[in-house]
Amino acid sequence: MTTSMLRLDGVSRRFGGLTALHEISLDLPAGARHAVIGPNGAGKSTLLNLIAGTLAPTTGTIVVDGRDVTRLPARLRARHGVGRSFQHPAVFRRLPVVANLALAVMPGPDDIPGPRDADGGARVLDAVGLTEYHSVPAGQLPYGLQRRLELAMALARRPRLLLLDEPSAGLDPGQIDRLTTLLANLDAQTTVLLVDHHLDLIWSLAQTVTVLHHGRHLATGTPDQVRADPAVRDAYLNPGGHPAATARPAPRTAPGPVLLRVRQLRAGYHGAPVLDGIDLDVHDGEAVAVLGRNGAGKTTLLDTIAGLHPAQGRTRIEWAGRPLPTRRPHLPARAGIALVPQGRRIFTGLTVREHLVCASGAGGRTAATPGQGWTVERVLDLLPGLGTRLHHPAQRLSGGEQQMLALARALLTQPRLLILDEPTEGLAPAIIAQLTDALLQLVGDGLAILVAEQNLAMATALADRLVVLDHGRIAMTATAGDLTQDGPRQRLHALLGVAGPVTPSSAPAPRPTRATQPRPR
Repeated sequence: MTTSMLRLDGVSRRFGGLTALHEISLDLPAGARHAVIGPNGAGKSTLLNLIAGTLAPTTGTIVVDGRDVTRLPARLRARHGVGRSFQHPAVFRRLPVVANLALAVMPGPDDIPGPRDADGGARVLDAVGLTEYHSVPAGQLPYGLQRRLELAMALARRPRLLLLDEPSAGLDPGQIDRLTTLLANLDAQTTVLLVDHHLDLIWSLAQTVTVLHHGRHLATGTPDQVRADPAVRDAYLNPGGHPAATARPAPRTAPGPVLLRVRQLRAGYHGAPVLDGIDLDVHDGEAVAVLGRNGAGKTTLLDTIAGLHPAQGRTRIEWAGRPLPTRRPHLPARAGIALVPQGRRIFTGLTVREHLVCASGAGGRTAATPGQGWTVERVLDLLPGLGTRLHHPAQRLSGGEQQMLALARALLTQPRLLILDEPTEGLAPAIIAQLTDALLQLVGDGLAILVAEQNLAMATALADRLVVLDHGRIAMTATAGDLTQDGPRQRLHALLGVAGPVTPSSAPAPRPTRATQPRPR
């Protein structure tokens, strides 16, 4: 008889008058590989938080390995064999990697005896490929390696039930392949409950899949059964069922003046170079996408331009023809540079309205064209989903709504250049389509955009130019139109670690270049 590892009976969660998760029942045997998918706001992270103990259920019972843990706090559930990761890496940023692992396996006063890596997790550190980084502070790791470290911390205690919340978010294709292999090779008795929007990862790992929609159970079955379900396709799998993205505006006859000019940019951490010799121009009204594998330096580049990270050496950054001081973030912000950071970095205790009101008075800038500036009303016209959430605390928003809030907050500072770091991270396909639609409208209005993005389809749909970083240097520059040709497309895929054969059908739709057609303003 198969032993039940996780059983949910009528579990639900309400926040005041909002029901984030309606009653759901689920029974997973030991060793199951089960996935939960659904649109942003469907209740997936709420479900994981209820199982992990960071939220208490409004109704229902939660049983783990035969024990009712419904009223146990998260720390005791962890000691009962529940391990987890979070939507954004939860690591001790100032501590080295090896210290993070040592803390993960440190026994507590009321620990349940069980297997654990006595050597501080060296076995898991090697499995996730972090041995060479053992002495590096976790906060200095590239984002993808931070996610690996968080997974290693969860695995070091050899959990019987492993909860993974968006483990592939922000990873490049090569890292996703490695993650897939690592999870596929877990002990057969480890039960995995996985939430992710990377459907290839889901289909390759999960034996069964549950679909949530608006906090309700929609379907449960094998991957083939779920993919064939018309209700699932309409709610989640078929982004074509949502409004189509705005058509890309026709470009101008010639590029606008150079708004941002970067020359010989060099940056790093504690003497170790990350970027070296970066030359980059962004023209007024132009969209530029920065691509590259995790660790290539994309976030470091954006943070240095925004003044959040110091430039080194003979770096020169000019804004509208004038030098732009580095390591003084208020000056780029006042000049008209707005950053939507990776991970959103919203204030979880503030409501949506409070975020927007604060942002409206933060920059001290006025619109370049009278009457054309961003107001709360205009932002809500662009991002209508926020209009029904104005009085909600940001912590109760879905991942997609939080991303829209971060974008709205940036627009209200009246930027001339909008910088976005991995804006589609952790978003469902339909929300990615909505975000792309909003950004295309901004480009059509003449706003310059500089975006770092792992989602190649989104980047090519949005950008006039693609800049690819590899080992801290620019390895390739191309237009979206260039990628209709086999040579540039194959080189791009090689630099990004995109697996599989490259065929003409995989190329992004061609777009006219700015030098050939007029563009409406």
